[in-house]
Amino acid sequence: MTSLTGTWTLIRFILRRDRIRIPIWIIGIVGFFLILATSFPEIYPGEQERQARAQLMSNPTAIAFRGPGHGLEDYTYGVMMAHEVMAYGMIAVALMSIFMVVRHTRAEEESDRLELIRSSVVGRYASPVAAITVATAVNVVIALLFVTLIPLMPGDYSVVGSLAFGLAIGSVGIFFAGVGAITAQLTEFGRGASSMAALVLGASYLIRAIGDVQESALIWLSPVGWGQAMRPFVDELWWPLVLPAAFTGVLFLGVFVLINRRDVGGGILPQKPGPATASNTLSNPIGFVLRQQQGSIIGWTLGVTVIGVSFGTLIGEVETFIADNPQLGEFLESTGGATPIDGFLGLLVMIMAFMATGFAVASAMRPHTEESEGRAEPLLSTALSRPRWLGGYLVVAMAGSAIVLLSGAAGLGILAAIDQDDMGLLTGTLGAALAYIPAVWLMIGLACALFGGIPRLLVLTWLVLIFGIFAGLFGDMVNMPSWARAISPFEHVPDLPGGTLAVWPIAILAFLAALLIAIGQFTFRSRDLEMS
Repeated sequence: MTSLTGTWTLIRFILRRDRIRIPIWIIGIVGFFLILATSFPEIYPGEQERQARAQLMSNPTAIAFRGPGHGLEDYTYGVMMAHEVMAYGMIAVALMSIFMVVRHTRAEEESDRLELIRSSVVGRYASPVAAITVATAVNVVIALLFVTLIPLMPGDYSVVGSLAFGLAIGSVGIFFAGVGAITAQLTEFGRGASSMAALVLGASYLIRAIGDVQESALIWLSPVGWGQAMRPFVDELWWPLVLPAAFTGVLFLGVFVLINRRDVGGGILPQKPGPATASNTLSNPIGFVLRQQQGSIIGWTLGVTVIGVSFGTLIGEVETFIADNPQLGEFLESTGGATPIDGFLGLLVMIMAFMATGFAVASAMRPHTEESEGRAEPLLSTALSRPRWLGGYLVVAMAGSAIVLLSGAAGLGILAAIDQDDMGLLTGTLGAALAYIPAVWLMIGLACALFGGIPRLLVLTWLVLIFGIFAGLFGDMVNMPSWARAISPFEHVPDLPGGTLAVWPIAILAFLAALLIAIGQFTFRSRDLEMS
């Protein structure tokens, strides 16, 4: 038996287990870009409209969020797609790769299933190699679909540009498959491995944003920056592909080195021994859940706060750019703010609200994991009631998401207030964040209602969040109908800071959140527990 024995069998097993997940990822990512590729010629039919859009996108805000302005002087449909949405595609494939690799490596060890598999004729490297192989293959499929399908869309998308576009996105996805494989060796827990890899992704995007705005060499420290440096649909550069290829190879080799330095089920990073006796707070459902999720809360809070502080330093540059680009000022004012700076702050708070909702949904779905893996049944066989057990997770999800959002808004507002010498920007930014909290809690209520009644449909919560992000960031770009945008709870939040505070939409969102939570609690009490 060799170290790779059983790899092909595990590959087939992964494909069998993810026979639904993988097509959803592929169709979702590729379909998103095909929809945009088709809509651009309809929304911007002439060169005049495209160049007006290019002028709007040639500002620090757009560059920070979307990427460097390669090709703005000739804003073709391909350049428009590469500049405005390619970075989001990289984030999507990176998250897909991370989740896929961690799910089939560290999560399998955490559940002790891998130890059972390894007790048969399976080599030491078979599991990570199988997971990396599948993740790499899925990224290759996505890249090939871009290369073959984008040129068929209306709008004269070039084959060469589509090739660079597909390779850029695929290379980033494969790189983060390596990152996920590395973090899976470092910690004993799948959630921790995914969080660490996601932190690397967030840092990569932030470094890229700062480097592009400052036009510095920082972009070469970011895998996202490597992909965008290929300049799809402009004057394609191929040598940046060397960077992800080389560093991905290093990551894959690092996986084999780390595997040989640890036991099955263990991690490279040592776990601190706990106290001899449990604290009294662990006997309380809220305290117990808080102990479980304290690392996640701290990580999300620090990550969103760093983003808020980093973009807060751009306030001065935005105001300077508005003087040279009145169209940008009109765009930011159209977002609902009384001034362009208010509009800029409101856009950033909305994005941080999306991030806080990501934490909220993941936290609210934790009870399903506890139930399906058999850890909930022993607890609920005691005097602990179902409403108290589920309520502990809901309280932590609601409080944690509020902390994440308000911390990020505070960091953004403080830097904006210092830069503009106006403390009103801090209070306005915090007020905007507070207005988003009922919408975030509504997503928690949706997760609770689905968990209580139809747990197998919990994935719909993520789909609603993804739709909300699409409507918020791309709704105007694709002329999404108002009735469709109204499906997203985030569309009903007042335009703050600077806009008119409408109390009724906030109150209705809060009421719906409470109603969904009540439905989830009621239905959970009357159904049987799932068995692991």
